[in-house]
Amino acid sequence: MARGLDIEFERFAHPHLRVNIPCTNSVAELAGGLSLESAAILPSSWIAPLPSGAAVWPRRSAPTLCVAAPLLPRIPAMRSLHALALSAFAAGAIADSASAQNCDLSTLFNAGQGLQAGGTMAFNLTVTTPIVITSFEVNTNATVGTPLPLSVWITPNAYTGQLANPGAWSQVGQDNGTGQAQGANLASPIPLQNPIILFAGSYGMALHAPTWTQRITVGNATNQTYSNACMTFQAGAGTTGLFSGSIVTPRVWNGNIRAQRANGLYADFTAGTPSGTTPHTVGFSDASFTTSPGGVLAWAWDFNGDSIIDSNLQNPSYTYTACGRYDVTLTADDGLNPPSTIRKRRFITADPQLLIDADFTFAAGAAPLSMAFTDASAGTPTLWLWDFNGDNVPDSALQNPTWTYAAPGTYTVSLEATNGCGSDTERKVVNVIVNDDCSGAITVTAGLSPVYTNTGATTSFPWPCAGGGTDVWYVYRAPCAGQLLVNLCTGTTYDSALEALSGTCSNLTSLACNDDTCNLNSSITFPVMGNQLYYLRVGGYNGADGNFRLNITYTPSGAGSWTSIFPACGGANLATTGTPTLGTAFDLAVTPTSGPTFITIGSLPIGVPLCPQGCILGHNMDVVLPGPTFTATVPCLPFLRGGSVYFQGITLGAAGGCAPALPIVTTNTVQATIG
Repeated sequence: MARGLDIEFERFAHPHLRVNIPCTNSVAELAGGLSLESAAILPSSWIAPLPSGAAVWPRRSAPTLCVAAPLLPRIPAMRSLHALALSAFAAGAIADSASAQNCDLSTLFNAGQGLQAGGTMAFNLTVTTPIVITSFEVNTNATVGTPLPLSVWITPNAYTGQLANPGAWSQVGQDNGTGQAQGANLASPIPLQNPIILFAGSYGMALHAPTWTQRITVGNATNQTYSNACMTFQAGAGTTGLFSGSIVTPRVWNGNIRAQRANGLYADFTAGTPSGTTPHTVGFSDASFTTSPGGVLAWAWDFNGDSIIDSNLQNPSYTYTACGRYDVTLTADDGLNPPSTIRKRRFITADPQLLIDADFTFAAGAAPLSMAFTDASAGTPTLWLWDFNGDNVPDSALQNPTWTYAAPGTYTVSLEATNGCGSDTERKVVNVIVNDDCSGAITVTAGLSPVYTNTGATTSFPWPCAGGGTDVWYVYRAPCAGQLLVNLCTGTTYDSALEALSGTCSNLTSLACNDDTCNLNSSITFPVMGNQLYYLRVGGYNGADGNFRLNITYTPSGAGSWTSIFPACGGANLATTGTPTLGTAFDLAVTPTSGPTFITIGSLPIGVPLCPQGCILGHNMDVVLPGPTFTATVPCLPFLRGGSVYFQGITLGAAGGCAPALPIVTTNTVQATIG
């Protein structure tokens, strides 16, 4: 057995060979009884993934050694299992420190606000040891499953003073296209195309979310600093665009930074002039990181994405002669760690003035659930392919199509635009909303509404306050003249804006508009006339979006009253709820009931005694209604105000009252004075 293992290990010296060593329970077993002591058992704490590519797999039932390929290339051939066992111990020592490599840092997931889609959230990072960032986990209220594109930017020292200075920032990372929303206040992972390497130092970092809302928290004295052994996070501010637009501060980015100490080999590079006209010569500089004492020893470059090696120099140059966008790939080798490859997609732009930059806008169409799409691509495209529902099947080849959806919902829409220099694809999430403009307004009534959202809505026309935008529409019919209070103070997750309008959708007049009343949420009060429609437009400060609830309270302009004018007999009672005010509902109820019961309505009080027991016929009984309860709404007729109506309850066949001579019980008579 020892000879066979020894032969296998000699073969391992070949740089392209990958081998598996079976699991053993002790180093002595692995060594086949050679010079290592039989008691040398590998501690279970060493059994963990190795960052170099070899791995010691978890085997928790016993301290077991399981070494797996790939193993290190170009190492000297080992002629004995003694040397192999010593190598295994070295691998275990590396694995023993794996837990110390974790540099993940978390802030919080307790957002009170949202930074609108297209916004950029910035913060400071002070790094104490070289780290590798592989992904971010973000907080967003985007619909579960929504794609989450993200770009990562840095500036030296700190973000302070640089939020409106695009030239101070360099893009260092991009999502790999697999990130999806998981729900508000939950971690939504966004893996990066390539890891970001940060050396010890101070940085301003910015995360740009072009199509979705980043959830953030207002900074205070206790929530702006987060640290671990590798780095310190310091909040933070946001901009409504990519280093442009309004600035909100202090704000705390909600999320996790997934990182580890830099250990091993990580290929990386920079380019002097990534964009230019042809012939465009670009100088490339190796920026790879390695912990190998000998540094990086070999480089293999592919400058145009054809999978053919174009150069083996450390810092080469290459001339691009045809327009287009080009992927660039570098494979670095240090002779100790496994080779590392980095591919930067669409990294070089040749003749940017000729290239397609796909883009489009959209707005609600004329028909219900329809959306009108408008090509906004730069570069004069000649071909267009649209996918309106995310099924990767082209739905239209028109430049400016309209599409009608079968149902409201969230859809991923893509446009691939093409010209002679190539193609480009733009994807956007479109919320198909029935009330994106006035004509589709949803009817609401008094009280607290369900949860609504303005995410994905367009801006119908300019707002008179709050720089409002991203608006959705509702309509309320006032029962009578009075005051209407509408607020977004309950359940609203973003910086809102609220406007009330009267008239028709083609001729609207603004009545009230508000930005902040209850913290960052909105409230308005305005007079209303009976039976008139009033439109409510809900949007966000500078176009912010999120979830909200409308809370509507109608207060009539008058105040009706109840007066008991004649007493009851036999223990009966007529109870009233509500007020007899124009446009307002009220309730009447007779108690107790022991026989057929009626509620009577009259226009004149008469007060006629029915028997010595004190039962009284209180009014002229214009209307007799069967049953012990009655509910009505006072008509919104101004001439009723100040008038009176009389109500009384009667129970037949009941004991008490006028019985036995007349088996009847009467309640008190109440006068309703209409307000």
